[in-house]
Amino acid sequence: MDLEIRLFVVDEQGGLEPLDKDKFDGAVERIVPLPQYQGRCLKIIGAMIQKAGGQAEVLEVYGQYVWIDKDGYVDQEKLAESIRHTDKDLGEGYHNPYIWQPDESDLAKIRAALA
Repeated sequence: MDLEIRLFVVDEQGGLEPLDKDKFDGAVERIVPLPQYQGRCLKIIGAMIQKAGGQAEVLEVYGQYVWIDKDGYVDQEKLAESIRHTDKDLGEGYHNPYIWQPDESDLAKIRAALA
């Protein structure tokens, strides 16, 4: 049984574009840019996938807004701010502007992409 994280960018029509996790990590570390996303705010879905016996099961999904700077790297200021929000108390009424919740239609699209 293997666990992996898959990333998807939600496009303007609500479709999903796979985003290579290693390339994304490279953009976070400012090693490899993502030029196709320069200057954009990406709506990203992360999915924790369990693979067993040739089957892939979605265990958990999360949504996050990620800003890409003019050079194609993850915007470091926005990234630091998003981490500060994540570290805050998540009490009643708290809203983290960097996080969103994928819905059932997003989950169905992920399952279709994995099929």
